[in-house]
Amino acid sequence: MAAFDRNFLGEMKKKLDVELLGVASVGKSGSKELKDRARALLPGAKSVVVFGKEIFKEVVSLLGPSKQVGEGAGGDFFGPHSDYLNGRLTRAVYDLAGLLRKEGYRSFPLPAAGSPVDQRNLVALFSYKHAAALAGLGKMGRHTMLMTQEFGPRVRLACLLIDAEMESSPVSKKNPCLQCNACIRACPSKALQVPEKGKAYSMNPFACRTYRNTGLTCTVCMKACVQALG
Repeated sequence: MAAFDRNFLGEMKKKLDVELLGVASVGKSGSKELKDRARALLPGAKSVVVFGKEIFKEVVSLLGPSKQVGEGAGGDFFGPHSDYLNGRLTRAVYDLAGLLRKEGYRSFPLPAAGSPVDQRNLVALFSYKHAAALAGLGKMGRHTMLMTQEFGPRVRLACLLIDAEMESSPVSKKNPCLQCNACIRACPSKALQVPEKGKAYSMNPFACRTYRNTGLTCTVCMKACVQALG
């Protein structure tokens, strides 16, 4: 059996071609929500492995809040770019799942295309970004996205639940979010608000969904954040 320590994680990061890789212990993280959601999908889950790939800054720079009907815009490349990254991440998840299954462990791959969402309250069945924060990949920003030291908010994520106990990654102590409110000012749907004291963010997910359902490629909160970070 392999020793699932940080050396193992470092080797897997290279082999799987991902920029970010972290582990959160389902039982030791202190998050009841992580424990409940992980074990609802994989009873006996002990660890969640979180994978991340960089969203190119050049693509983010073309994002915009609106356009004319039928107009082609540079921001439209964000979708195909994300699709490619999602494919690479999902392959990495299944590659590691296959390796662990050969060792006799059970696994539940969570592909990068995203977790199913409860449409009644717009809450994901499993939150990749919150798992990523517990796996030491970053902190939550005011735009509700994961903020990483390496790439700011420019990351796509995928996860793997396993019933093996893996060494947890150290949780990040520094918060890359500048709390500058650039994302809040840029939000065209006014879905983002200044959070209450002690809260990482405040968002009306229904306002965000309504705006995006008009067919617009938004994510300008990411662009505003990247510009603020410099």
